[in-house]
Amino acid sequence: MQFPETLLNKIKTAPKSPGCYIYRNKKAKILYIGKAVNIKNRVNSYFSNFKQLDPKIALMIAQVKDVEFITTDSELEALILETNLIKKYQPKYNRMMKDDKNYSWLMISKREDFPRIYLVRDKKIKSADYFGPYADRRPIQRALKQLRKIFPYRSCNREIRFIRGNDGKLKFYSSDKKPCLYFHLNLCDAPCTGDISKQTYRKNVNNIKHYFRNRKFKIIETLEKEMKNCAERKKFENAAIIRNKLEDLKYIAQRMEIEKDMDEFVFNENKKLSQAEAVKNLIEKLKISAQSGSASGRDDYTFKKGFRIECYDISNISGKSATGSMVVFVDGKPDKASYRKFKIKTKTGPDDFAMLKEVFERRFKPSGGKKSDKSFNTYPDLVIVDGGKGQLSSVLQIFKKQEIEIPVVGLAKKEEMLFKFENRNFRSIKLPRGSKEFFLVQRIRDEAHRFAIKYHRILRSKKQVKSVLDEIPGIGKVVRRKLLKAFGSAENIRKAKLDELQSVVKNRKTVENIKKLLK
Repeated sequence: MQFPETLLNKIKTAPKSPGCYIYRNKKAKILYIGKAVNIKNRVNSYFSNFKQLDPKIALMIAQVKDVEFITTDSELEALILETNLIKKYQPKYNRMMKDDKNYSWLMISKREDFPRIYLVRDKKIKSADYFGPYADRRPIQRALKQLRKIFPYRSCNREIRFIRGNDGKLKFYSSDKKPCLYFHLNLCDAPCTGDISKQTYRKNVNNIKHYFRNRKFKIIETLEKEMKNCAERKKFENAAIIRNKLEDLKYIAQRMEIEKDMDEFVFNENKKLSQAEAVKNLIEKLKISAQSGSASGRDDYTFKKGFRIECYDISNISGKSATGSMVVFVDGKPDKASYRKFKIKTKTGPDDFAMLKEVFERRFKPSGGKKSDKSFNTYPDLVIVDGGKGQLSSVLQIFKKQEIEIPVVGLAKKEEMLFKFENRNFRSIKLPRGSKEFFLVQRIRDEAHRFAIKYHRILRSKKQVKSVLDEIPGIGKVVRRKLLKAFGSAENIRKAKLDELQSVVKNRKTVENIKKLLK
């Protein structure tokens, strides 16, 4: 089979990131929409193995004259984008190539006092909420696995409900009141015990609904208010739990505003911009010279290969276990070998500005950083700081002191606004929503946030384990590891019953010490 040269060239330059691919025929009509974790590998497999393809797939591929690629930040984002596109455009071969099994739906029961969440093949039950359909179950299963850690829910077949007694009052009933393994793994709040109210349980389920309705930022806003409220009332342990949920949610959410931006971003009739072109567009919007990495009054902002962007973020809870992250993107692609993390040493209280200054003083100190860290000898062409004018001012002070001339911008979370200091004033720059440069900046910022959170969580976990479990006689590294594997946290270990602890720790004296010292 002879394919058009233009088509084969497009396939050669296909992105290796998650996303969707769209096959069109000679009349530019959409034949098929698919998603992949690695777009290039998936698309290339159709054409390089054409003779081995299933006959109905080969029939479709033989008609392909053009292909489009839409990159996303995660496999789940690609899945939801694929679902939305198929619903909207109803491609011929997406309907024909369905196998005997139906697409999957995410079903959340309505009638139960403590709803369960299922993946089903059809919509038999009317009194339920459905999300989908999804051609592939696996990404949804992975998403639920992560979401369940943040918003626990039950998956058992136990009968758990409220029954109205002879006196007219509602009484709690459970077919088995002993918590199962999922409770100890922090994946279920054990409504079977009657210790969690229907309202509290449903709040978790409703948050999962919001997530699949692309209302993640509403959830984040609510959690941030709850965390602030807990901190103000000095309930720091509760604030830390909510902060952990926020971090995890932001990590898996990956900016899923696709449906809103789909028409603007996806079906642009022009050729899609490459990552390098996204950088070029960003250079033009910020009016910086890609040749020198310094401010320029020219109107011609020529892209120079090897353009290096560094982005910084701070992660801490009330100043504790504070960390800083530096992520590096070269020509719009992550250069993970150049990522660096910083353990904050000079501040113990919550002061993001001072922490950011410490990170930049260490990164850009005159000696060029650690002698063994050669990457510190390479300066970026652009610096992005996660934050607004305050964070940007902190960085500018360091640059002025060190006499460093590198373009630097702040990225405020609200409205995704960029700030740049020029002519003694802060200038706000709003990138076109749905543009390639808009998604590039978001992706870089999210990666810096993820990297900071990851290191912060490691430090916090080490500190908590050392301060709580290591003080208990009889607990060494092996026992500590077993306890955390079984119960998930020191708090759950404290709540565990004697027989539950005894099933993990065989030494009775050690179990008694745990109960005594973790009161």
